[in-house]
Amino acid sequence: MQDSIEKFVQFFRETYYNDLLSVAREYPEKRSILVDYNTLDKFDTDLSDALLNDPNETLKAAKDAITELDLGIEGEYNINVRVENIPKQHHIPIRNLRSENIENFIAIDGVVKSATDVRPEAVRAVFQCPDCQKEIVVPQFGKSMQLPYACDNPTCGRRGKFKMLRVDLVNAQRVGIQEPPEEIEGGEQPTQLYIHLAEDLVTPIERKKTTPGNRVKIYGILRKSPIITRSGTQTNRFDLYLDANYVIAVEKEFEQVELSDDDIKNIKKLAKDKQIYKKLISSLAPSIYGYEFIKEAILLQLFGGVNKVHEDGTKLRGNIHLFLVGDPGVAKSQLLWYVSRLAPKGRFVSGKKASGVGLTAAVVRDEFAGGWMLEAGALILANNGIASVDEFDKMTSDDRSAMLEAMEQGTISIAKAGIVTTLRANTSVLAAANPKYGRFDRYKLLAEQINLSPVILSRFDLMFAIQDIPSKERDETLSEHVLSSIKDPKSIKPVVSEETMKKYIAYAKVNIKPKLSKEAKDLIKNFYVSWRTKYVGETGTTTVPLTPRQLEALVRISEASAKVRLSDKVLPEDAQRAIRLLEYSLKEIGTEPETGKIDIDRIVSGTSSAQRSKIYTMLTIIDELSQKVGKAVPEEDILINAKERGIDNIAAADLIKKLKEKGDLYEPKPGFLQKS
Repeated sequence: MQDSIEKFVQFFRETYYNDLLSVAREYPEKRSILVDYNTLDKFDTDLSDALLNDPNETLKAAKDAITELDLGIEGEYNINVRVENIPKQHHIPIRNLRSENIENFIAIDGVVKSATDVRPEAVRAVFQCPDCQKEIVVPQFGKSMQLPYACDNPTCGRRGKFKMLRVDLVNAQRVGIQEPPEEIEGGEQPTQLYIHLAEDLVTPIERKKTTPGNRVKIYGILRKSPIITRSGTQTNRFDLYLDANYVIAVEKEFEQVELSDDDIKNIKKLAKDKQIYKKLISSLAPSIYGYEFIKEAILLQLFGGVNKVHEDGTKLRGNIHLFLVGDPGVAKSQLLWYVSRLAPKGRFVSGKKASGVGLTAAVVRDEFAGGWMLEAGALILANNGIASVDEFDKMTSDDRSAMLEAMEQGTISIAKAGIVTTLRANTSVLAAANPKYGRFDRYKLLAEQINLSPVILSRFDLMFAIQDIPSKERDETLSEHVLSSIKDPKSIKPVVSEETMKKYIAYAKVNIKPKLSKEAKDLIKNFYVSWRTKYVGETGTTTVPLTPRQLEALVRISEASAKVRLSDKVLPEDAQRAIRLLEYSLKEIGTEPETGKIDIDRIVSGTSSAQRSKIYTMLTIIDELSQKVGKAVPEEDILINAKERGIDNIAAADLIKKLKEKGDLYEPKPGFLQKS
């Protein structure tokens, strides 16, 4: 031990003395020094080997060595030694941890799944023997207080109760780490490991590294903890946990993709290409034929708009949300899978297998340390990324409602089990759903075909309907494309590689914050006003083709279009692209078949203006008849009057059914209707 201390004294003097002086100047705000394993290995291989195989004694010797150096700190001080860059063979996947790794210095990689609050924790307790008055120091670990078994004075050896003199406390936190998605094989469940963080690893700055959803690399000592049953007895099995020594935030967001000078040079060169939009769109899921409008919208979703905060604190999101609805077998799921893989923090969830807490956050009991802890859901894990939600219509209404705050505000508020907090979920949502009756019918209301509330649908910036309509020319091209890709999967190559696209998007999201030019602003304004007043003055209509939500969507999409060109200014061509996509989206889903007009109410309220007008007519007929025959009106008379006013019997019966479902009408006796 003394030999190791002397070697570390020499090591710190020769290699890290200036760094230690820098720590000393900021002590106690700063209380650790980072040591590169390779530097230690070059200095003394015996020390570096001891660090890996006997980290407890080696790190203690390193700390003791620092106290022997003159750093100009008055009184006692405690500077921790943090280590990074250990050999690759000591980087162990979580699922491969075994008993032979216990008490070794290792590194693991994973995603933060859950985190407890930072609380004081005992690291050492000092007891006194009532007989000989000797002080007994007992290191603390695990969930329960460790007590001395017997007095360690050879002349005493007392057993029984000892008086506790003092307890040394440190701030500590426990987080749950889940293995990265790419390391999960087949249908296996992700393996988790608890991490114990203490002292300066839980400062407010360091704590940001372990926010649920973050990807981290953690160096530390693997330890065991006995499993205690509910009755308090100890079993013959042990839990594993990592006593963290150093934490590195392995950023996996677009914003943190590392770019070399050559990468930036190639990105800027590519941005000057006049065919940049066409090349990027064709490179997006190239194995899926067609869907140019949808792929263009997904591309712009990946780039995203610009988040804004007004002086009064009001926030405007930059995230673009997309919704796909269509016939079975049109590759919706494949598109979602591709996007979740392309985005560094992408998450893919599906239908009934996704619950409200699975999407947002759950408050679960911490079986290891006791108490309650937060466990992040898909939207939080995909913070600053994209969440692909397939079979969106199969989710329950409560589960979908849990997404509303995240989609609009970019946050998720939790108030459960005494935990009241707000988590970041700055996540774009790409959702897909199937119609109730198998095939999409553009002549029916969207709300009638999908089990989704208008409230959730209104959060999407663009919605696309995908129909599988037979066409000889298109079917020939599609079949040729599919069969060629099956025969030779490598024959379909993107114009821009997936890696280059990631870097391109990353550079744009970090460095490009475009602002609306006057020309683009006027173009969007004129489009919005002209469409809003498009049907004003027409007799008997209250059709609303656009709402302010679509105005905000146009701005976001225009900004994303400018980012594709790496332009800091939104030009008219960007605004025109946004308008073209919005028009296409609304014509697909928002066109009223009876009038041929675009009516946003078909989407955002579930009741078109034409249908609303008919409902008003039906209620007027009932009011008029009730004045003649009493409150209860014969249904046959209502149908006759409705037909005279242009509403056929089938449509009138359907409206009556809806009014009864909503509670506006009820049947006091068979064949009669009365207003509620």
